[in-house]
Amino acid sequence: MPTIIWKKASNWVDRGDAPAKNMRRVLAHLFDRFDAEAEPWLDELALTVLGMVEADSTEVHIAGYLRSVARERDVFPVVQFRARAAAVGLWHIAKCALIRDFAERVLNGQIPANEPTPDSFSHWIATRLLTSEELARFEAEGRADDDRGEIDRHPSDHR
Repeated sequence: MPTIIWKKASNWVDRGDAPAKNMRRVLAHLFDRFDAEAEPWLDELALTVLGMVEADSTEVHIAGYLRSVARERDVFPVVQFRARAAAVGLWHIAKCALIRDFAERVLNGQIPANEPTPDSFSHWIATRLLTSEELARFEAEGRADDDRGEIDRHPSDHR
């Protein structure tokens, strides 16, 4: 099975390591929590941030989340100025791991090829928005346009 992961690599990304340890380290510095009792809490935060990145959150969203956590823990003055920088680092750690994992799935054939649909977007949307009479008129005008080489123009554009 092909892979882009190399177990002897010098960095966590190329070794295929999970991002949690690196994210936990960033969060420990941000919240100044290096004790063993804080590890489950830091792991939970790291998992939340990873989920946020997977759901297309930006570093701005993550910084806001970190600030809200700081307010709940009553450490906001310490965190408020470092939250954005930590969020940038956390976002990049998470995104790098997610892209690497996706690339592995593509390489191993677990992600099907992206094949375009046979229907054009204009026709697809027309079938969902127009009444049956309007759709028939749209399709008739579309066939006439195809004959003239004017494909995928909206019916109102035909004058």
